[in-house]
Amino acid sequence: MSAASQIMRLELMVFLAAISLLAYTWAGYPLALWILSMLSRRRASSSRQQPTVSVIIAVYNEEAQIATKLEDCVALQYPAELLEIIVASDGSTDATESIVDQWAARDRRFRLVRTEGRKGKSGAQNLAAAEASGEILLFTDADTRTSPDLLKRIAADFTDPQIGIVAPVMRLRASDGTVSRSQGAYWRFEVWVRQMESDLGILATASGSAFAIRRQLFRPIPVQFGDDCVTPLDVRIQGFKILQDEKATVSDLMPDSVTGELRTRIRMTTRNWSGILSRPACLNPLRFPGTAWGLVSHKLLRWMTPLFLAAALVANAVLAIRPEWRLLLLLLLQGSFYAAAALGWKRSRQQPCGRIFGYPFAFCLANLGFLLGLLRALRGRAVIAYK
Repeated sequence: MSAASQIMRLELMVFLAAISLLAYTWAGYPLALWILSMLSRRRASSSRQQPTVSVIIAVYNEEAQIATKLEDCVALQYPAELLEIIVASDGSTDATESIVDQWAARDRRFRLVRTEGRKGKSGAQNLAAAEASGEILLFTDADTRTSPDLLKRIAADFTDPQIGIVAPVMRLRASDGTVSRSQGAYWRFEVWVRQMESDLGILATASGSAFAIRRQLFRPIPVQFGDDCVTPLDVRIQGFKILQDEKATVSDLMPDSVTGELRTRIRMTTRNWSGILSRPACLNPLRFPGTAWGLVSHKLLRWMTPLFLAAALVANAVLAIRPEWRLLLLLLLQGSFYAAAALGWKRSRQQPCGRIFGYPFAFCLANLGFLLGLLRALRGRAVIAYK
């Protein structure tokens, strides 16, 4: 076999491997979950057990919305004697702390704690968790809105002794912008995948905007990692499960700018890459076979999508040198997809560009964030701030 033929064969293997990994990550794995989840449906609990709950809100300069968040907490339908709301201020320099102090003076359920200097979100959460007295800790953000029955549903879920974390479903409030609408479709897909993992008992993640955990299972969060990543992993290592309750909902406003979405993807990917690799036990298929499968398929391979895309494009371009119409067609399809993404980016700066251009643009934007986040993780860059 000639050297040229060997190179061509290698390029073909690279192309097929990249396409196969992309197909498995975005279609094969969800399909496998769907089939398995049809055979395993969790029954909803109807218990009226009501444990004590500590709501923890880590904040930094949230004067514009902290009052709205506290009103949201007041609306929670839960016995006042079983509830406390702790606001952990991470060195706020605006009126956030004075607003919380005013609420605390009127309502004994509210309490303000302060970090010494800037500790980051995780540092503020660690301080509040150490001060909390509730059997259940509900971590939530200042810009997250909760449904009034949230705590009742969470309390019922915790009657199952195997459940260590309850993750409400996050409903993202989208504007009319291209980025917001397109990422909304991506998030609905993400919630669907998480729900199937939850049904199978292999879920190992939760949204940092809101999740509840048994206080005895909480472990201090390293400030360089996100609570939504390492805390669920710590719970799985202790032998408990993470439940996503599709009937317990909270809402948040998603970024509606290219810069905002890109920054969010980079931050989340960086922290989660580092966080997962810091808990290698969860990647051990002999100890946690389902969780390891889910983390590799749902997280690691998805974050490596930009590498697979690049490998597929380069290999296809080399292979298309041969006069083979199928290879040329595949290259044309890839080129058309990226051209649509470029047009979506260009049009999004002026007006909403619709699904034809909006979805490819949003997909490529997300994968750019994955790539930059991966590079930051490899360089050991820590992310401890809020936004």
